[in-house]
Amino acid sequence: MIILSSKNSIEIMMINQIKNASLQYKFKRQYACQQALIKEIYQFMIQFINIQQMHSLHVKLSDEPELSAVCSALLLAFIENSRVLRYCSGGGDYTNTQNDFGDHQLEMDVQCELNVNTELKKTGFVSHTASEETPEMKLLSEGGKYIVTFDPLDGSSIIGTNFAVGTIVAIWKSDEKLLIGKKGRDMVSACCCLYGSRTNVVFWNEKEQKVQEYTLFDGDKQGHWELTKDNIKIKPKGKLFSPGNTRCIADHIPYREVVDYWIHNGYTLRYSGGMAPDICQIFLKEVGVFSCFGDAKYPSKLRYLYECAPLSFLTEKADGKSFNGKHSVLDTEITGYQQKSEIIVGSADEIEFFKSIWIKHGLLKE
Repeated sequence: MIILSSKNSIEIMMINQIKNASLQYKFKRQYACQQALIKEIYQFMIQFINIQQMHSLHVKLSDEPELSAVCSALLLAFIENSRVLRYCSGGGDYTNTQNDFGDHQLEMDVQCELNVNTELKKTGFVSHTASEETPEMKLLSEGGKYIVTFDPLDGSSIIGTNFAVGTIVAIWKSDEKLLIGKKGRDMVSACCCLYGSRTNVVFWNEKEQKVQEYTLFDGDKQGHWELTKDNIKIKPKGKLFSPGNTRCIADHIPYREVVDYWIHNGYTLRYSGGMAPDICQIFLKEVGVFSCFGDAKYPSKLRYLYECAPLSFLTEKADGKSFNGKHSVLDTEITGYQQKSEIIVGSADEIEFFKSIWIKHGLLKE
């Protein structure tokens, strides 16, 4: 019988521990590789399914596969939002929470935000999202090519009255500064989906370089979108106005002068209290303006990234104009995720008239 010294025993124990550690490391590395491979296959399958779903929706919004998949994901989220609002919204129940802007959140706000983020995450092409409900950058997929900013449920305060509400979306190229320092003109695409007596979406078709309307036909199990208005162009003049934040006109002389002009010159008032429906009517009627300006007592509360920028992008792509009191809304530099803006968008000549009143009162240089 061989008796090992304590020194030899320790050496053998150390050797065995090293062997065991080596085997464990090898197993863990193999397991990690397997997990990475499974994740890669899963991501590929999700992307493939999304592209297939997009084809089934009869919509082609870009020749770039990644952007096309992001647009597809948004359309799928809008279908889900439409169904949730139709069958589950009731009178519009509030949660016990507020968003970062101090607005009380509806259950529908939270659910619609979740639907959009869930579909975008499946693509693997969106690095970050930020929304009016959560105005900070949320990581979705590392290495994603795009950033999406959105208002999941614009007009939620009027949902209890069964007015139309909408989802407003902007798509941007991802960058290290996460949009800070960029301008609205750097946007890649935008859309506005409206949930009313029908569900429709106004989308910038990057492939065809057109603003188009698609309508949801939800009779089948999946639901599909069909083109219902092609190449939307907003006419330079049109006597239709939607004035927001009119509480301020008692003290805001220039804004009051513009509103008085509209009233006394036979313009038709069409204002619901929701930015999404009030601007979508401009696209579908192809005339009119929407405005929202304020003063110190009643400032404009509209958000730049989630509302003003994407709707101004769509308007200018449809031959309309936008203005924020100084310049085009799209020339505003992004300084933060809670940035607010004043705005008027719509028929080009009507915007020029609005600017002339600002010049008259010394608020804008010629």
